[in-house]
Amino acid sequence: MLNAKYRVTELFGIPVFVDASCLLLLGIMVLNAGSLSYGIATALLLAISIVAHELGHALTAAAFGYRTRDITISLLGGCASLIALPRTPWKEFLTALAGPLVSFALAGLAYFIAVSARIGSSFVFNLVEYMFWMNIMLGAFNLLPGFPMDGGRVFRSAMTMFMTRAQATKVAMYVGRAFAVLLGLSGLNALLGGGAFGLVRILIAWMIWKEGYREYLLAKRDENFRTWTQADFEARVSPPPYERG
Repeated sequence: MLNAKYRVTELFGIPVFVDASCLLLLGIMVLNAGSLSYGIATALLLAISIVAHELGHALTAAAFGYRTRDITISLLGGCASLIALPRTPWKEFLTALAGPLVSFALAGLAYFIAVSARIGSSFVFNLVEYMFWMNIMLGAFNLLPGFPMDGGRVFRSAMTMFMTRAQATKVAMYVGRAFAVLLGLSGLNALLGGGAFGLVRILIAWMIWKEGYREYLLAKRDENFRTWTQADFEARVSPPPYERG
């Protein structure tokens, strides 16, 4: 049941899905809000902000010729499933950075509304304030070096200027795992203290630990494949060695 996902809309030709596990996240938000209406409103704002963040990645990748299969919102946030990742360092850098920049832009929009619009309702003002801080945290958190999060991909793209992609991925994986340990410990501390979002932090830390290693294996396999292909190509096109009779 929790593995199911449901298509809710399509944006710029990209299907948007909501994973069943997202219901747990939305439930936690509603319970912590103290008000059903405010909890539902903040949950919807969070979902919209996550989709906008992922669209930043997807549309930037599309500008470089890379298609996105879908966007999925789950308990652990959002995921834009690119069919292929940009391999050029600066393209990967911009694609990874685009999501946090969209989040910061939404925070700027919320700030502009808060200081310029005359909002008579405290309910609406609280939602605008929530939109501001939530997008600040969403953008800043994703810039932390928890590979394969956005910050980890930015770090990996920078490292590929000095080493192979597989080596850079390995370094980014280890940095990400160090971050995952710290995040998991903070989540455990929050969980023991009664914080409902401590569990989410622990799950994100586990995802970083697991997915970072999976990405390293893919990068290593790709590097080996390219090496074998090059060796096979050279063997086929090179003339046979001259042999004396």
